[in-house]
Amino acid sequence: MQQAWVQIGWLLLVLLAVVGLPKLQVQPSIQAYFSKDDPQVIALERFQQQYTAAPNLLLLLTSDVSWRGSSQQKSLKDFIEQLGQLSGVDAVSPYTLLALEQALPPNIAKQFVSEDSLNISLGLNISPEIAAQASALKQLFEHLDSRFDVFSKTVGFSYRYGGELALSRQYLAVLRHDLSWFAPALLLSFALLFSWVIRQPRWLLGMASCALISLLITLGLSAWMSLKLAAISAFLPLVLVSLAMAYSSHLYFAWRRLLRTKANQLPLSSAQAMHLALESKLLPLFWGALTTALGFLLLYLSPSPPIADFGLMVAMAVVINAVACYSILPLWVKGIDVTSTTIDVRPEADSIKFSGLIKARKSLLILVFGLSVVAVMSVKNLRFDDDSLGYFPDDNPFSQSRNLVQQQFLGMHSLRYLLLEKDQSQRSFADVSALESLLGFLNKQPEVRQLTSRNDWLDWLEQDPSAKAKVFALQQADVEWLKQEQLLTVWLQPLTSRQLIAFEQRVADWAGSQQINLSPAYSNNLLFAKFSQANGQAMLLSFAAALLLVALVVLLLRRSVYLMVLALLANGLPLLWVFALWQWSGQHLSLGSAVVMGMMLGIIVDDSLHILLNVHPARSVANLQQGMNDIIPALLLTSGALVIGFSLGALSDFLPIQQMSLLSSLSLVIALVFDLLLLPLCLPLRDTSPSLSIGESI
Repeated sequence: MQQAWVQIGWLLLVLLAVVGLPKLQVQPSIQAYFSKDDPQVIALERFQQQYTAAPNLLLLLTSDVSWRGSSQQKSLKDFIEQLGQLSGVDAVSPYTLLALEQALPPNIAKQFVSEDSLNISLGLNISPEIAAQASALKQLFEHLDSRFDVFSKTVGFSYRYGGELALSRQYLAVLRHDLSWFAPALLLSFALLFSWVIRQPRWLLGMASCALISLLITLGLSAWMSLKLAAISAFLPLVLVSLAMAYSSHLYFAWRRLLRTKANQLPLSSAQAMHLALESKLLPLFWGALTTALGFLLLYLSPSPPIADFGLMVAMAVVINAVACYSILPLWVKGIDVTSTTIDVRPEADSIKFSGLIKARKSLLILVFGLSVVAVMSVKNLRFDDDSLGYFPDDNPFSQSRNLVQQQFLGMHSLRYLLLEKDQSQRSFADVSALESLLGFLNKQPEVRQLTSRNDWLDWLEQDPSAKAKVFALQQADVEWLKQEQLLTVWLQPLTSRQLIAFEQRVADWAGSQQINLSPAYSNNLLFAKFSQANGQAMLLSFAAALLLVALVVLLLRRSVYLMVLALLANGLPLLWVFALWQWSGQHLSLGSAVVMGMMLGIIVDDSLHILLNVHPARSVANLQQGMNDIIPALLLTSGALVIGFSLGALSDFLPIQQMSLLSSLSLVIALVFDLLLLPLCLPLRDTSPSLSIGESI
C-alpha cells in the first residue's frame, strides 16, 4: 500500500510538471540579465523614454551599387514604409534617408551610411513586448526575412541583422543548438560509461528514470514558479542529469558491495541489499545533496535573474532526485534476481597504494603547499572582465554583423551623456565653454572614435536652413530633443567591460575635477559591464558562503576543527588552482567563469564528505586502505560522469557555457586528485604501520 501511494505521488507530480511545461518561458533579450529593480536599469529606461531610445535592431544592407542613386532611394523608401506597418515595429529611424540625401553632417552620417555608400544601417525600434518573448521575436524575424525576399528582387543586396535584438536572436539560436546537441551527446556518453561499469539493466533504467523525472519535474515546477530560461540555461540539462546519475551511482556501489560481503554468509535479496545500502549511505548522501543544493542556491546572490533562476532550478532538481533515489530507485532494484546475477566476491583491488603514499606524505604536502602559494600569487592578478559582443565564434551571423558595423560605421560601443547647468531645475543650456572643454578632453582619449553633440546639429541647421524642416517632417520628436539639455554621444573603439568601466570612471573624475555637471553615462553596454563586475563580486561572496557552509557541516558531523580545516583545504585549493591556471592562460573572470566559482564548491564537497563519513576514523593504514577501496570505484564513476557531462558544454557556440564547461571539468578533476591522494593522507591515524591488520584493536 505504501508503495502504491509513493507511485501515485510521483505520478501527480509528473502530471503537474507536464501541465506546467508549456508555461515555461524563454527570455531571449540581454535585458533579461538585468534586474528591473536595479537603479541603473531604471535610470537608463527613464533616459530612453525622455531622449528617444537607440534602435534595438539594426538592418545592415550591403549593395554592389551606391545607395545614393535615385532608384535605390525610392525602393528604400517604399521598403521603410512596409517595415513601419509590421506589427511590433514602433518606429523606423529616418536618418538613413537623410544621410543618403546628404542632409546630415558627415560625422553624423557615418552612423547610417558607409563612406563608399555601399552599406547602410537602418534602425528599428521594436516593441519591448516583442523583444521579451521568444516566439514573438522569432515571428518578427520571419516577417522581416519575407519582406527582404521581396525587396531583394527589386534591389540587389545582401543583409544582416545587428544590434540588441540580433544578439537576442543568437541567444535563442544558441539555446536551440545546445539543447539539440547536448541531449544525444549526454545520452550516448552516459550509456557507454554506465553500461560498461554497472551492467545491470534494471539499475541503469532506475537511475535514468530518477534523472529524467527530476529534470521533468524541475522544469515543470520552474514554469509554475515563473522562472525563466536564458541562453546560459542551456547548460541546465547537463548539470541536472550529471548530478542525478552521479548521486545514484553511490547507491549502486553500496548495493554491490553488500552483495559481495554477504555472498559467503546468509544470502541477501536485491531488495534487502538496497535497503541496507540506503541506510549505510543515508548520512553522506543527505549531506552531499544538502551542500550541493545550498551551493547552487547561493547563486541567488547574483544580481542577474537568469543566473539566480539557474541556481534555484538546480537546487530543486538535486532535492527531487535525492527523494527519487530513496523512493523510485528501490522499486527498480527489488526486481533483480541476485541468484542468477554473477557477483564477484573478491574484495576491491588496491587501486591506490596508500602505504607508499604515506611514506611520501611530507614531500607531497610540501609540493602542494608550494603550488598553492604560487596559485595565490596568480589569483591576486585575476581581474573581472567580459565582452558581451564577443560571446560567439567569428563565423556566427552576429559576429559578422558586429564586424561590419565596426568597420563600415561608427561601431557598437557608445556612451550618451547629458551636460546640464549646475541648477538642474532650470533645464537651461549648458555653458558653452564647459562643452568645449569636455569635447577637447574626450577627443584626446585613445578610446574615443568620434563625438556627436548638439553643436553638430546646430552647425548643420545654420548651414542649411531647409534641414530643420526636413527633420521636423520626418520625426518631430527629434526637433523637440534639440531644444532640451545638451546631449552628447561618445562613439568608442571596441572595448571590454573593464576598459569601458575604466573609461567612464576617468571621464567622471575629470568632469568632477573641472566642476562640470555631467550626468552618468547611459549605455546598454556599460550596464552589462557593471552587471558583469557586480555578478563576479556576488560569486566571490557565494564562494565564501559555500566555504562557510562546508566548514559548518564538517564541524557538525565530525566535531573536529582539524577535519573542518582539512575539508576547507581539500575543496578550496582545487578551485584556487583552477583559477590560477585560468589567470596564467591570460583569461579573466567573466560571466561564465564567475558562475563556476559560485557553484562548484557545492558539487566537489560531495566526495570529501563520503571520505570523511565512510573512511574516518581509520585505525591503521590497512584500515584506511580498505575504507578507500570501498568508495574509490564510486568516486571514480561519479566524478567521471560529472566530468563527461560538464565537458559536453564545449559543444556550445556560447562562450560563457564553454568557459563554465572547461572550468567545471578542471575543478572536478583536480578535486578528485585531492580527494583520492591528499585528503586520505591527512586523516589522523593511530598507527601508520602498513602491517597492522584491520581486525586489531586500537
